[in-house]
Amino acid sequence: MRNSVDFLLFSAVFIGLCAVALCWETNLLLGLQPGHWSLYSFVFGATILQYNLHYFFKKQHAFPSERQDWSVRNRFTQKILIGIGLVVVIVSMFWLEPRHFIVLVVLAVLASLYSFPLLPFVKRPLKEYGLLKIGLLSLEWTLVTVWFPADQQGVDMTSYWLVFIRRFLFMFVLCLLFDLRDKELDATNGIRTLPVRLGIKITYRLADGLLLLFLLISLVQLFRTGNYPFFHAMLLSAVLTRLVIEQTKKINNDYIYLAGVDGMMLVQAILVGLGTL
Repeated sequence: MRNSVDFLLFSAVFIGLCAVALCWETNLLLGLQPGHWSLYSFVFGATILQYNLHYFFKKQHAFPSERQDWSVRNRFTQKILIGIGLVVVIVSMFWLEPRHFIVLVVLAVLASLYSFPLLPFVKRPLKEYGLLKIGLLSLEWTLVTVWFPADQQGVDMTSYWLVFIRRFLFMFVLCLLFDLRDKELDATNGIRTLPVRLGIKITYRLADGLLLLFLLISLVQLFRTGNYPFFHAMLLSAVLTRLVIEQTKKINNDYIYLAGVDGMMLVQAILVGLGTL
């Protein structure tokens, strides 16, 4: 059982499913028809590919990590996952619509700038600049799970932007929790993330404030649409996320973050899905 859970979490299969679930949620929130299977398979394959490439080439550090240990022990498995992700991405691209490739170009540029020092006069990748790191990561997740599936085709633009901004805030909170987990490591490496700059207590208060803003936008959407089930889904999602935040204050391991924090994406999508029944 433990091996199965480790594989699900550390292979990026679970977070790949979370990404697909958020794309599906976007379609429900905006009243769109479900996208073609290639859209979801591309998102899943790209997530598997990017996360396994990241951890395959990631420099090992002295701080204990279950995921790092799994990566060291399962190099061959990671190579297989990288190959599977690459094949799924390539095959899916043959069925994507031409407009989706505009999104893919933007995502590819952001991912490259995030991971590699490609900008002139900038010697480090943007992920090593604390504020840019969380901003770009949250934006990438929002583009993948909102812009990519919806692509603003026949969508009420006010609803679209409310969903876009709310998703960005939600992803920002989740990314902020990972920055809190990595505070000691980032400080050692000179990466001035928000927890490094502000301290742990103020950063937790910031997360609470962003969740309240998330609910405020949900309330605005409720006034516009009168859709109480979707509002209740967002309210419960925020409450559950707040409970997970409290757990991260007591437990600091990869399981609470990869299953609990990342799992809030899947939980939110399920709650929205239940709201359509």
